[in-house]
Amino acid sequence: MFLYLLMTCAFAGVVALAAIVLRRLKNRQVRQDRLWFGYRQHMDELQASPEAELARVAQVSQKTKHGAKAVIVWERTGVEQESWFEGMSPNPGDLLLLRGSPGWGPDTSSPNVFYVAPGLVLSSMTVQAQEAADRHHSLRARAAAKQ
Repeated sequence: MFLYLLMTCAFAGVVALAAIVLRRLKNRQVRQDRLWFGYRQHMDELQASPEAELARVAQVSQKTKHGAKAVIVWERTGVEQESWFEGMSPNPGDLLLLRGSPGWGPDTSSPNVFYVAPGLVLSSMTVQAQEAADRHHSLRARAAAKQ
């Protein structure tokens, strides 16, 4: 009798623990969905602002205490462009929503260097955040396909 009672309590404990874990996973999924939706909405609103474009940092060729020289690739066209980020230092792979203006680049003797002044990087997404978003979307797609 005692063994039966012990096994029943153990089974009830396992069921309760499983219910708690599943509820936490579901709540985590809801939080991640909400966070990702908010970020996408923020990026869409900013992208609708005049002259804002998405660019990915292809490589950073020089970092100084005043900024960084980098090559960016415009997401819409795929065109590479030399750029100068005043007062900031992006990392390779970062996705940036930015504004700026082309100008003369004395280092490269190029008339088409894209200058980004402080405050004109409207939003950024690191490589790690992009990978997390991709994982999140693939998990959601697999879960939707199973249903």
